[in-house]
Amino acid sequence: MKWRVLLEVTDADGRVVTHEVSSGSRPASGISAGTVGLTLAEGKSTLAGLQQRLVRFQAGLFCRERRLCQGCGSQRPIKDRRSRRVTTLFGTIHFDAPRFNPCRCGVASRRTISPLAEVIPDRCTPEYERVLAKMGALASYGRAVALMAEFLPLGGNPGIETARRRTLKVGARLERESLKAKPPATPEAKSIAVSVDGGHVKSIRSYQVRSFEILLAEASNDRGQHQLFNSVAVEADRERLQLGGVLRGLGDTPETPIYVAD
Repeated sequence: MKWRVLLEVTDADGRVVTHEVSSGSRPASGISAGTVGLTLAEGKSTLAGLQQRLVRFQAGLFCRERRLCQGCGSQRPIKDRRSRRVTTLFGTIHFDAPRFNPCRCGVASRRTISPLAEVIPDRCTPEYERVLAKMGALASYGRAVALMAEFLPLGGNPGIETARRRTLKVGARLERESLKAKPPATPEAKSIAVSVDGGHVKSIRSYQVRSFEILLAEASNDRGQHQLFNSVAVEADRERLQLGGVLRGLGDTPETPIYVAD
């Protein structure tokens, strides 16, 4: 038997485009445990092919829409064409990325626009960055990258430094959002206790080149609610904001006594 996976895309004008994503074959008669369904390699190849066709179609459609001037409806002149890439969980996709000069009418915009740079500034999808950061937080960066490449068609393993940088970037963004977010209404606490401790993480000559100190703390209120938090020296400027958010979440008010132990 033979099989094919086809992608059918219909644009806003009703035009239908069909692409073959992947194909394969199986013995004409009889099956075995090894020939049932798709293999991991075939599944990864199918996902990669589907993602590549879909992303390129979306990019082309979006660029055609953005080329139209909002003022007069004419097409903007093409300034140049560049190759751009976006990293996804199902592969790294390279596609044509045109840039457009301002429209001759000069009404809607007087600047050069790069449509795909506007919607994909980080050259990766948020889902890819989120999963990579989650894996990097649960395991070593090298192990996290290896596990993702084992089951996903990444199209080339991300570097360990890339995984580290994106994990820290997501962590910093989540921390900023948590500091800005207004905590839910919490009953007023009668008292809050804060325990502070610290530690020294020594470097390994074959791996790291420096040592650093880490601050560990636990806060609890009279209702038995606990919250752990930590910080390092390079984040000392944000420790006050971090502690304030923790205390407010436990029901701190200007009259609440706070006891600190080290």
